[in-house]
Amino acid sequence: MRPPNDPARERYRAAVKPLLDELGAAGFRVHQLPELRRHGARAESVVPALVRALERAQEPELVEELARVLAVPWARELALRPLLAAFRRTPNSPPAPKAALAAAIETLADDSVEAELVELAGAKAHGNARELLVLALSKLSSPRLVDTLANLCADPGIGGHALVALGRLVARHRTPVELAVVKPFLRDGRAWVRRDAKELLALLETLPPA
Repeated sequence: MRPPNDPARERYRAAVKPLLDELGAAGFRVHQLPELRRHGARAESVVPALVRALERAQEPELVEELARVLAVPWARELALRPLLAAFRRTPNSPPAPKAALAAAIETLADDSVEAELVELAGAKAHGNARELLVLALSKLSSPRLVDTLANLCADPGIGGHALVALGRLVARHRTPVELAVVKPFLRDGRAWVRRDAKELLALLETLPPA
């Protein structure tokens, strides 16, 4: 727990105060940003203010909180691309802000941002935070993402998550992939990865060869 006079906490308070004041003036009197979620879809009217705050936010705690409050369906139209931009510019450390951004993107992802998701998921500079971006790809409709995810399976940082996403798309599109993409995961140290590999191989046995 941070001490009351922690400099990072003081910077956060200074950064969030103008936003809390703006929310209050709009009829949403909250003491902390997470409280905004209890207002549900009524808070859609302040999504533009939240997006503007995200675009200028520097404090990690504020970035994390904004990502979490924007991860709601009624924010998708205005927030999805700013969340991607924030993910792109946010450092990998501390990990929580970037992880929160990735979680919000995974929640809101749709076909309109396919190109950006493919780019960011494949960019190793973004570290393990890409895991949820890979899962977001499995929510999109394009069959060509089967090949994208098959290639991402070779990325040691996100390979297990790429396998999960690949299995979802193969099941949806009935599109086969090379068995050699999947078989190495049978020896993975993570039980959930081995399980998904077995399930995907069983599915591939029902499809024509790649």
